[in-house]
Amino acid sequence: MVRWVSPPQLAAILLLIHTGHSSAPRPPGDSAAPRPPLSFRSRAKVYREEVGETAVLLCRVHGLGDSVIVWKQKDRIISAGLGMIRKDQRMALLSHSEGVNLQIKSLSTDDAGNYICEVENEGEPILQTNTLQILVPPRIATSHKDQTLTVRKDSSLTLTCNASGFPTPRIYWQRQHQMLPSGEKSIESHSLRFPAVSRSDGGTYICTADNGVGPPVTATITCNIIYAPEIEVDKEWVHGGVGEEAVLSCLVYGAPPPSLRWYRETMVLDRSEHRLMEQFGARHRLVLAGVSQQDFGNYSCFAENDLGRSRGYIHLSGKPNTPVVRSHEQGMFSDRYNLTWGVDSYSPVIGYRLIYRKSTVGGSPVFDVRSRWHNIVLPGLSERVDSQLVGGMDREGARQDGNYMFFALEPNTRYEVRVQARSSHGWGGFSRDFTFTTRAPGDIPKELPVEVHSSGITDPGSGGQGLGLVSSSTPPPPPLLPLLLLLTLLTISNRLV
Repeated sequence: MVRWVSPPQLAAILLLIHTGHSSAPRPPGDSAAPRPPLSFRSRAKVYREEVGETAVLLCRVHGLGDSVIVWKQKDRIISAGLGMIRKDQRMALLSHSEGVNLQIKSLSTDDAGNYICEVENEGEPILQTNTLQILVPPRIATSHKDQTLTVRKDSSLTLTCNASGFPTPRIYWQRQHQMLPSGEKSIESHSLRFPAVSRSDGGTYICTADNGVGPPVTATITCNIIYAPEIEVDKEWVHGGVGEEAVLSCLVYGAPPPSLRWYRETMVLDRSEHRLMEQFGARHRLVLAGVSQQDFGNYSCFAENDLGRSRGYIHLSGKPNTPVVRSHEQGMFSDRYNLTWGVDSYSPVIGYRLIYRKSTVGGSPVFDVRSRWHNIVLPGLSERVDSQLVGGMDREGARQDGNYMFFALEPNTRYEVRVQARSSHGWGGFSRDFTFTTRAPGDIPKELPVEVHSSGITDPGSGGQGLGLVSSSTPPPPPLLPLLLLLTLLTISNRLV
């Protein structure tokens, strides 16, 4: 049973501890057996308990005998023997055969520290230090907790999250339903820094503090980014056809949400049966139902809000799209090559232009007339395919195909070629550079394909002899020469008749 000690009793106990023996004199001739040396059976330990729990600090001594156990902190005595000195109702002594344990109930953060179990004997006292750590669940303290911040684009921003608790909590950041601006799902940091906020940095950021004591705690900060309108144009050049539908599209971003107007040249456009204006989220579309000749020209989408304005430009044209070369890069022959292409155009193609040259290896500075660009103009008698769906892709206009056979090429040589198409509206753009290679002499493919020549496209007079690409030693006959001779003979015979 624990007893509270009065001041006179405390003085007697301390005197007893100091002298290390009983005040009663030992009778003469009474030889006591030697006492075993004192040692601790318990071990020094770090106790980790949560706030509000109960801690029991152990003190077990081998050979205790009549020695006195004193519990104390660095500058304060708690108990001596079975007498409590410190006036704290939460503390109690639990005695047993090998010593006295110290019990502390309803722990608070103030109870953390070192507790010393000291055993007084005739010699030097022995002591054992136990450490009590009070585990505290995390708490978040931030000036932005559960707030909404409005930040202007390109300004700097720092989100901070301070957390208390023991052990020191680890702090993690996430963005709700999105990755963080760095591309990571989560990062560990006390703060998030944005040197220059972009429009994509907006959203709800979640700060989580966790130290393993109790459940993690979170706080949210919502960032709204405001900025002047920004416009992205899907296609700066749109192909259209008379009587066909044309769609012009702009992606418009801005906060506050901007207003939008469509222009043709400098004239503001209004909705009508001929013009439809649609919006799907950030996408704004101008739909021209049945394009007329007067509809071709320059259009713009103009967006404006309280922070600024922006404009995107689109050109609607009846000119053909850029051709797409479909030939294989490796030719089938060493001295000729069949180039095939396709072009999407609502209007009939009335002409093609091919420019080609011998490819220079590594940009050799040596002048070679055969490495200059050469020009071929062809009539537009190509095959037209009236289909809006070619190869599984939605195309603008009808596909029109063409081909041309190059003759008198050098073997095992690379050539570059570009193709351009023309309609009644003018010349379209050149195709991407296409490179093909002729075969080496004697390198004959296992299976030779059947070459199909379009009489309307192949121009024997422009096959290369007049462009400096035909070898002077072995000029090949044009493939249509027999036909021309036959037509000449027929004409002469008709005249004679």
